[in-house]
Amino acid sequence: MRLGQYVTGVLALAVWVVLPCRTALGVEWVNITLPSAVSFAVTNATIATTGTPNPTQISFSLLSVLTGHALRISIQANASTFTPPAGTATIPASNVSWTTSGAVNGTGYSGTLSSVAPVRVFQSTAGRTTGSVNLIWQLAAPGSAIRAGSHTLVARWILESVVP
Repeated sequence: MRLGQYVTGVLALAVWVVLPCRTALGVEWVNITLPSAVSFAVTNATIATTGTPNPTQISFSLLSVLTGHALRISIQANASTFTPPAGTATIPASNVSWTTSGAVNGTGYSGTLSSVAPVRVFQSTAGRTTGSVNLIWQLAAPGSAIRAGSHTLVARWILESVVP
């Protein structure tokens, strides 16, 4: 990559909702706010880049699940690599990671994005109807072989009602 050229990575986040689901005992549901996109403006391909917005927040309210259940929030990449603007050099999805902070009414889990399996981001405390967690996204250094331009990757949020 030549000086003065920039790589922009965009992680578009889709939602795959397991809630609401109908059970023999009723309906489980939640009102939730999730980040829809995170972008990485890479100005130096040899160092890690923090995503924006920074931090992103996940929050939920009005959680209604079966007694003893909790809300689990996970994420999974739809592909193993970002789609490059041109060329064959790609950025692995596993270059994206996050750290959590400020978890309210649950536990935040720092992790690394995977296309193979969902990675847990947050799990609420059973019996709590509201909660939140902050995430700081990081893109590991993509390397100098990466072409300038917009690289995109879609990932999906997965919401589940689980027995902790």
